[in-house]
Amino acid sequence: MFERNRLLQFVLDYLIWFILVLVLAFFSWHVGAEKYLTSINLLNILLHASVLGVLTIGQTIVLLSGNFDLSAEGTLSLLTVLAAWLLLPYQAMTAAQAGGIGWELHPFVVIPLLLLLGTLIGGLVGLLITRLQMNNFIVTLAMQLILRGLGMVISMGAIMPGTPKLFNWLGGGRIGPVPVAVIATLLLFVAFAYFLHHARFGRALYAVGGNPQAARASGFNPEQLVVAAYMFSGLLAGVASWMLLGKLEVSVPNLGAGYTLDTVAAAVIGGVALSGGRGTISGAFAGVLLLSLVNNGLNLMEVDPFWVNGVRGLIILVALLIEAQKVRITLHHPPARRRALSSVK
Repeated sequence: MFERNRLLQFVLDYLIWFILVLVLAFFSWHVGAEKYLTSINLLNILLHASVLGVLTIGQTIVLLSGNFDLSAEGTLSLLTVLAAWLLLPYQAMTAAQAGGIGWELHPFVVIPLLLLLGTLIGGLVGLLITRLQMNNFIVTLAMQLILRGLGMVISMGAIMPGTPKLFNWLGGGRIGPVPVAVIATLLLFVAFAYFLHHARFGRALYAVGGNPQAARASGFNPEQLVVAAYMFSGLLAGVASWMLLGKLEVSVPNLGAGYTLDTVAAAVIGGVALSGGRGTISGAFAGVLLLSLVNNGLNLMEVDPFWVNGVRGLIILVALLIEAQKVRITLHHPPARRRALSSVK
């Protein structure tokens, strides 16, 4: 019985990769391998997944700590507006909106500001949750609305086009045939996967998400780790805003709407537990790939867009079912549970 449950646990842990292969095979058959598996289409899938992927890394870090981050979408929206506002000249801004003013700052000034502001916003959210003992779901939802509102006030609801080429390099540049955004996203996934599994912070994060009281008894500070997790999420939202604005070369109201649910969905599909303490960056990467493959495949099949959200919802439900089975196995088989806890020490 124990060996059978170990095998089942292994299958559930790596099921996402089998599903990816099946999805690739399905769309290659229905769409045609000569159309779906071309280098152009595969790079296009990765390019469209890049911003979602960067945000999902941040969401995964927060989820591992046992929290949610619904504010990253608002941070993304505000920072794209701020970047456009700081980059564009006075004339361009007044042409775009009545009473507008552009600062025409150099991209090398604006980019660090974006990353710093994103980190500070994340830190503020973390402090509200840990110091004031406020509910993480409500706090991050409120912050999303506040940040979106600030972005609308600054932009006055207007489109701000024409960001500089130097700034656009991360989102729109290419190294040979490969988009820079794809390379940067893959490097971030690799870097954070290594960081979470080999750095003390990563091990502490798993411990805090799995059992905050036990983590505190082991010498970790759960409050500091939660704040740090939100700061990483804010930093990555800053990177995503740079990438998205550079890709589109224009800031529009409500840019990035809908990313929050997609980041949670990608992480959960990839095996990251909503309760915290379980999951991997590589699994989250697989979740991002799955959502992107499904979106691309359904679009190529010319499926009604209304069905796309339904299919994605079904995928999320299946992922939650798999997670429930993992929890059941862990709770009912103490050796498996002890092994899972020992892996984060």
